[in-house]
Amino acid sequence: MRALVLATLLVSGSTLAKEPSAKNAPAPTKQLPRPFVPAAAKDIPGYKENVLCEKYTEDDPDTEEDESDDSGCDWLRQYSLSELAIRRNTIFARYGWSGFRKTWLREHFQKQPWFKPNPNFSYKLLSRADRENVRLIAQQEMGFTHQQLEKMQDELLAKAGKAWGDAPTYEDDEGNDIPACSHKGDTTDENGQPLASVVEFQREVRDSKDCQYHGYPQEPSAPDFDRLSAEERIELGLLSRAMGSFASDDASRGTIEKSLDEVLSLTDLRELSLRDLRLLRNTLYARRGRPFKSPVLRKHFAHMPWYKEDPTYTDKRLTKNDLRNVKLIQEVEKELGGSLRDEDFLISDPSLRREDPDPGYLSGV
Repeated sequence: MRALVLATLLVSGSTLAKEPSAKNAPAPTKQLPRPFVPAAAKDIPGYKENVLCEKYTEDDPDTEEDESDDSGCDWLRQYSLSELAIRRNTIFARYGWSGFRKTWLREHFQKQPWFKPNPNFSYKLLSRADRENVRLIAQQEMGFTHQQLEKMQDELLAKAGKAWGDAPTYEDDEGNDIPACSHKGDTTDENGQPLASVVEFQREVRDSKDCQYHGYPQEPSAPDFDRLSAEERIELGLLSRAMGSFASDDASRGTIEKSLDEVLSLTDLRELSLRDLRLLRNTLYARRGRPFKSPVLRKHFAHMPWYKEDPTYTDKRLTKNDLRNVKLIQEVEKELGGSLRDEDFLISDPSLRREDPDPGYLSGV
């Protein structure tokens, strides 16, 4: 019996000796993260792997561009501001960028079947063509004239039921003033020449927004934004800011535009991108006539008919609400990593530009 117990202990000891101690156990194999694979270009609506404009070629990517000749990008002008914003941000989203500031952009990409967040997103993932396309689209977003923006805005306001009450009038045979968009009386004199009054009337018809958008005279009325889709209300917000006003493009709040003479809210400001914030902050100065050294700001405010540069400008012209709003905007810019500079103005986040080894291609906006 003792021999059997001894044999059992010997066997057990032998087995235990073969088991490695916890101290000598090999470390578990570390699983390396799988490299992010972007969605195929063909599966992404609105995305192009090649440069959008014909004048730019991959064979000679460093050729200096003549900004006065942008005919290769004329077709971009057919898109609305929101469509251009989606096209530009689609380039980042393809590589997994998910830090969109604006609610509607974030929700848009979350709904896309091809989109997947990349926690290791880097601006370096973008190709040279991607980067050039970001620049070209952003340039078009800022390239609309005030007149073009106003026309886009008026079309949406008319759809929402706005009436301007600006139809001209003409005097009928009985001496009554008739508001109309077409002249129903005599239009020529006894020699068959157009009447001066009719020529003036026709000019006023061409300038009348009611005649242009409704086709007949109307009493002035405010727009009913509930008649617009969420996308159209977002577009109105983008247009208002592009024209030098403040507006939220978060359609869920039901607020299209606010006066810059009022104190803005941090909640609204935090919905804006750093690019929006810089333009908005400098709009407060531009309204008082401040000259700008920045090429981006000079070009932007040159489109505004209300902007009158005054070399005698001083910050003393700013109102208390102006100063308060400037401070609020600066607070939000600081929260987001600091205000944008000209060279990183065409991208969504300044931290992305800092990852680029050669940011010079973004200059000269």
